[in-house]
Amino acid sequence: MSFVAVPLLAYLVMAAVVAVDAFVPAVPGEVLVVTSGALAAAGHLDVGWAVAAATAGALTGDLAMFAFSRRRLPSVLDRSRLGQRIQRSVDRAHARMGSTSAAAIIGARFIPVGRTTVTAAAGIAGIRPRRFAVIALTGCVAWAGWTVALGYVTGNVTDAPLLLQVGVGLAVGVLVGVWAAAVHTISRTRRRMSARAANRAAHAGGGSAWDGDPAREPGPSRARELVA
Repeated sequence: MSFVAVPLLAYLVMAAVVAVDAFVPAVPGEVLVVTSGALAAAGHLDVGWAVAAATAGALTGDLAMFAFSRRRLPSVLDRSRLGQRIQRSVDRAHARMGSTSAAAIIGARFIPVGRTTVTAAAGIAGIRPRRFAVIALTGCVAWAGWTVALGYVTGNVTDAPLLLQVGVGLAVGVLVGVWAAAVHTISRTRRRMSARAANRAAHAGGGSAWDGDPAREPGPSRARELVA
């Protein structure tokens, strides 16, 4: 426990690792955050400062990835056909997300590798920086609180070794994230299917409808107007 003998250093290292995790998902940022919760349960760290450090690191990484994706990544993608296809796919995905893009950005934080993918997509799609910053802050606070809580609760309800506590907390977090992603995907698919069905019904019944525009008035009335 010599590392946590200096709590400030522990918080700074955790924040730095979580920030780097935005660019390199293999970096164990979430592992450190869950561990900080378990250590807080044992009295070695403070829960509030652990959440604050995780939030600061996550927000810093998200904003950096967003800025890179917004300014640099599009020019890189334009250099190859594959990159151009990725750009078009991102544009279509962003258009489909519409007003639910905030929920998608926040929700992706709880899915493995989702943070990096969705943040990069938001930058490529050209979401306004201020809007993204507000959404990212909301997601980072929620994610940090949830992830620290996983370790804290696990540390309080079991006397298992620290490594096992962290493993249990991570497993619960992954399961909840996968479940949330599945629910979101099913819900979005149902909305799309309903929208398509409504569009087909509207097109099928729209041939005989008149919207009040004289230029589109059907039948003899329009013919009489032209003759007059």
